[in-house]
Amino acid sequence: ISKYKKMKNIYHSDIYKFNTPVKSYWEDNSQENLNLEKLTKDVKSEIVVIGGGYTGLLCAINLIENHNLDVILVEAGKIGWGASSRNAGFNCLPPSKMSFKKMQSIYGNDETKKFYKNSVEGSNYTKDIIKEYNIDCDVTGDNNFVVAHHKNKFEQIKEQAEVYKSEFGIETEIYSKEEFNEIGHGGTEQYGAFSYKPGFAINPLKFVNGIAKHALSKKLKIFEHTKVDQINKDNGSYLLKTKEGSIRSKKIVVATNGFYQEGLIPQMDGRVLPVISNIIVTRKLNDDELNAHNFKTFSPIANTKNLLYYYRKLPDNRILFGTRGDLSGSDQSNLDMSKKMEKFLKDIFPKWSNINIEYNWRGLIALSQKLTPSIGKIDNEEIYYGFGYNGVGVSAAPWTGKQLSKLVFSSNSKDLDISKIYKGLPKKFIFPKLRVFYFRLAVLFYNIKDKFNI
Repeated sequence: ISKYKKMKNIYHSDIYKFNTPVKSYWEDNSQENLNLEKLTKDVKSEIVVIGGGYTGLLCAINLIENHNLDVILVEAGKIGWGASSRNAGFNCLPPSKMSFKKMQSIYGNDETKKFYKNSVEGSNYTKDIIKEYNIDCDVTGDNNFVVAHHKNKFEQIKEQAEVYKSEFGIETEIYSKEEFNEIGHGGTEQYGAFSYKPGFAINPLKFVNGIAKHALSKKLKIFEHTKVDQINKDNGSYLLKTKEGSIRSKKIVVATNGFYQEGLIPQMDGRVLPVISNIIVTRKLNDDELNAHNFKTFSPIANTKNLLYYYRKLPDNRILFGTRGDLSGSDQSNLDMSKKMEKFLKDIFPKWSNINIEYNWRGLIALSQKLTPSIGKIDNEEIYYGFGYNGVGVSAAPWTGKQLSKLVFSSNSKDLDISKIYKGLPKKFIFPKLRVFYFRLAVLFYNIKDKFNI
């Protein structure tokens, strides 16, 4: 930590413009100014949290409310600047890219059950926060749908629904193509679906701003536009340096997820593969247009493609549509990807061929070799971390923040009564510089699988 290393990013610098607001639909529909300042002096606290998204804010709130600790939180952009304000607002589960079968074979049935139990707790915790903090964040829908995009996939989702119910106690329901057409939507890639609860959708920026307002009411000190450039060890404490100030602290919480800056903490380098996820939003649709594809539901929907499509109807009758895509991170590649996505959307819903796209943006989700979230403490350091939500942060990140607060307070991971699948750092990638190349290969592979509906 004491050795200064230049921080490196693995994508084009366009995606790391911390001072530039993201031109998203949420930004246009979430008027809120928290009037936070940036750090311009030297300060001290017991704990410093790096990252002002769901994980960092809820870790800080729980440390203050439950343990009465002195906490400072710093965010490189404005509050929620990362994935917390850019995601599609899906409260879904599980936060894993590993199939339940593989999870059972690696970790055993009991730990897998516990992992799914924790996932459900996460989804419910998000719902509880909205209620308890009185956050108006445009909640819609009361479940999640998984849609078979090809007739080959219907049996697969039936099996998934059955396992969710029998093994994990998750409430599910199966719909044939005709049944889902009545309550969900039609289109060229709908061959039946299943629903599971809990689940709903939100405006993610209103959600993160609501959490931040609650944190401020608890006297959390928050500094925006305050990027940590260097961490040194000094007389048993940590010294975090920013452009115009510094923070001296006993403990550090790293809650930066896909926007982690390589080089800040050597033990964490090379373990996260940030993956770009792109979103487009249409203009408002009228009733005739929505009825053309029977688009009825406000619940969030994901389909069965390997390179997932996820979409939902927004409260003002626009359609939000997202997928993994952009591979370089430049503004130009974002624009190119949005054109491709418009074609994907109109291939599925051909009667919307004349409907224009009014918003496009992207953010980073965090994958790791574990394919599940990571919660823990770095050996022989007072540095704690929570990251790796695989694009399912609305349900997983607030809950992770809460678990992390218990760990930070006790400094002992044995005190965490959660599935061990969450615990500990993922392995480092071999040749971390090649991470984006590995991902490109994976995208190629999954594109081929999707082409043949495997």
